[in-house]
Amino acid sequence: MGSGPRTAGRKQSAEAPAMSAPPVSFSLPDRAGLPEAGPLAADLARAFAGPGPVRLDTAPAQEVGLAVLQLLVAAHRQAASAGVQFEIAVPAGSPMETAMKVHGLADAGLVGADGLWTGLPVGVAQG
Repeated sequence: MGSGPRTAGRKQSAEAPAMSAPPVSFSLPDRAGLPEAGPLAADLARAFAGPGPVRLDTAPAQEVGLAVLQLLVAAHRQAASAGVQFEIAVPAGSPMETAMKVHGLADAGLVGADGLWTGLPVGVAQG
């Protein structure tokens, strides 16, 4: 991945409560298509294994492919199953927002507000 996860000096400790852990934040690369889906999946798996919330910034992406959108839907399922807060920042008018509209995700009842995609419709997250 272009930027990989950033943990802001995060310490992984068994004693640290999940809510006090700083978020793991990372960004999509300029092109987010099939070749980038594998590294993104690996980054997300590592982030979901940690004690804190995970945030993905999609603003840097100028192209977003269907493979990445499908991966992000699956990632929301994985995060929900693991009890991990997962947010995806989707700026208004961005290529990510356009890709979501083109591929039908904008009308799929995704949970979110204020430019953050925070979950899947009830019943979908349970898989």
